[in-house]
Amino acid sequence: MELYNLIRLYSDNFIPVFIRVSVMLSFIPFIGAKMTPVIMRIGLALSITLLVLPVIEIKSENLVKAIYEGIFMGIAMGLSARIIITAIEIASQWINLQLGLGMASVFNPLVGESLGPMTFFYTLLGMMLFFLLDMHHHFLEGIIRSFQVTQVRYETIFHGIIEHNKIMFPLAFKIAAPILLVQMIINIAMGLISKVMPQANIFFVAVPLNIFSGLLFILITIPIMFAVTARYFINIKEALQVITR
Repeated sequence: MELYNLIRLYSDNFIPVFIRVSVMLSFIPFIGAKMTPVIMRIGLALSITLLVLPVIEIKSENLVKAIYEGIFMGIAMGLSARIIITAIEIASQWINLQLGLGMASVFNPLVGESLGPMTFFYTLLGMMLFFLLDMHHHFLEGIIRSFQVTQVRYETIFHGIIEHNKIMFPLAFKIAAPILLVQMIINIAMGLISKVMPQANIFFVAVPLNIFSGLLFILITIPIMFAVTARYFINIKEALQVITR
């Protein structure tokens, strides 16, 4: 009954806020994953909506316009986080190929398809860093600030997302570069050994050596991955400021 009274009290603002929050959450990794129960996503969106409703004022009196702006702003804010996680997934796919783990695929509930084991591992690390850096607090702040915008500047927001998207491949390369470099050195060394000793079966040595050295350097470079990704997570704050400016 208290929930019903609260929704009725803010009935004019409830639908635009709920749509904006639910659309944004659908782009957040893990939360918006296909395998996440729908009731859980709806419950989280409803909880956040009721949390921010008392401090939000809808500028537009046109409900259709408010819903359209909510969908656009929700997609823009959600993509700002999705781009970082996608960069981590791209880097992990490169690592999978270099380690020869492309065939050892596991089901990834984020995208609803099978990906390499390193992809799932790196994505978990990325989401852990997302919450450790309190990025979810910045998204709550961004939702509130987005309703303070008197006029949504679609061109500026679209340009900001495109600029933010440029960090995807540089970040992926920086994460995967140490492991790729080590694998390249090992492959060159194995090639030289095969030329010096043609009778040696290098294949049975190279494959386990690639996997072992790759896993070892993944563990060694996790702090580097955290440091590099943390700097790029700052771009999320800048992207949210562009969207809610």
